[in-house]
Amino acid sequence: MATPNTNTNTNTKRKRLIEKSLPPKIESYIPESRLFMQLQALERKLDTKVVRKRLEVQEALGKPVYKKRILRVFVSNLAANQGAVGANDDSDLGDAERTEATAPSWTLRVEGRLVDPPGTTWKTRPATHKFSEFLNSMTVEMDRNTELFGENIVQWRRAAAEADVDGFEIKRRGDEDVFVRIFLDIRTATDRFQVHHPLMRELLDIRGPVTKAEFIMKLWQYIKLNSLQDAEDPDQIRCDAGLLQVFNTPVVSFTAIPQMLQSFLRRPDPLVIEYTVRVHKGDFHMAQYAFDVEVEVEDFSRQGAGPLAAVQSRSRELAQVEAQLAQQMQEIHNARAKREFLRGFADDPVAFIHRWIDNQTKDLEVILGDRRHGLEAALAAIMAADERGQASEADAAKWLKESALYDEPWADEAVFHYLSAKTQERMQQLLQQQQQQLHQQQQHPQQIQPQSQAHQQMHHAAAQMQNGV
Repeated sequence: MATPNTNTNTNTKRKRLIEKSLPPKIESYIPESRLFMQLQALERKLDTKVVRKRLEVQEALGKPVYKKRILRVFVSNLAANQGAVGANDDSDLGDAERTEATAPSWTLRVEGRLVDPPGTTWKTRPATHKFSEFLNSMTVEMDRNTELFGENIVQWRRAAAEADVDGFEIKRRGDEDVFVRIFLDIRTATDRFQVHHPLMRELLDIRGPVTKAEFIMKLWQYIKLNSLQDAEDPDQIRCDAGLLQVFNTPVVSFTAIPQMLQSFLRRPDPLVIEYTVRVHKGDFHMAQYAFDVEVEVEDFSRQGAGPLAAVQSRSRELAQVEAQLAQQMQEIHNARAKREFLRGFADDPVAFIHRWIDNQTKDLEVILGDRRHGLEAALAAIMAADERGQASEADAAKWLKESALYDEPWADEAVFHYLSAKTQERMQQLLQQQQQQLHQQQQHPQQIQPQSQAHQQMHHAAAQMQNGV
């Protein structure tokens, strides 16, 4: 029996076995194979955990990673044309004599940039970000006379298609100092809220803005720490004195807590910066202090890094080991089949040869298309009808005559093909006889013979075949 060639090229693709288990009787031949089966059971458990962890890692890597950075905000102003004679805040700014170029004015600037982490060099400096990336909105209120200067509120809100900028400028006319308030709504990666209930903040030890998930987690930790969960119904929370003042009910359903907590949350207060626009003593003025705000910046360097590269390299090594294992398992199965073949021949050569011939005969019939379903069904029915298991020729002829075997749909086609084959066989015989007669006539041309009977029979058979078709 031929065995597969193991000296295959490593570059060619191998067909791996789906079933990697050993044959059932291999343990009786090789007792050490039990250790391999135990390793396979352990490997299945390990694969389950590895797949679960891999999915968790992929899900974590798919989410953006944020880190804390410091956003430093600078406020300054420029003054222009402040030396004009007779310029004051109560003068008529709409006078035609005062043009746009010569009218006293000032420009308020609000700028911001990220502070580099300690130890940062020009090679390791993170990517730059625009100031407006970290703002949802900005509002500037100017303390001026509305009758003279009109609207004193300037507001900017983030738009979807608007490009980010490094700062904002507000230009107005005037020759006197102006007090302004700047409200900055800081943008965060996750929605954060402020707990406005003082007692709730004290009970849960909340010091700043939190997310909804963090708020619920802190409440759950408080419930577990004080054993407020009902022993009979875990869904019910028995409020202590502090929670009773907050919820105003002695028993709270745990499923209703997330909806109840909405009333304790509100958007965090904006950052308020107070500044006085100065127009005297120079053209450029800057605030005495800068304002640092903690913001969240997406960290692209941590995405796709970490243990994933090592896992992928290990996966390639495991794939090579599995390929070798699949080849060894194929060799074991082939060796087992060879052993059973030779063992069966050694135990009973005669019976083995008969079984082998029967199997080969059936395979040959399938390959050649030699089907005998109708004949086998007839013989089986005749043998079943005879109680002794032996049917006579008269019984067989009677059964075949009265049987419904010929009423089956394939019977007409089978008879047609049978007659066609017989007609073709007869025509071949007649053609051979005609060729022999022509050969004899060529040898004796002086003898003229009438048309042979074989020639007439050939035409008759051809006519019958045409009528049959």
